[in-house]
Amino acid sequence: MNSPITETMVYDALKKVMDPELRHNIVELGFIQEIDIVDDYVHLEIQLTTPNCPYAENIVAEIKRAVEGVQGVKRVEVERACMKES
Repeated sequence: MNSPITETMVYDALKKVMDPELRHNIVELGFIQEIDIVDDYVHLEIQLTTPNCPYAENIVAEIKRAVEGVQGVKRVEVERACMKES
């Protein structure tokens, strides 16, 4: 039997995903808004810096790849939004 998937495991995987423009990982940049884990399913809500982020699709693909690499994860969904200007 596999160990349960934890937020810490998911965050550790996400720290390897870099924003190519800002050159920092997406956890440090505050892109991760929410993580929901149900059995072997992980749902993430992220916020990118701009609605027209040229790397958005790449970042989402990297997030999925990183989280799918966590032991026990079978399915990953990423819901994307953009940060609001203050």
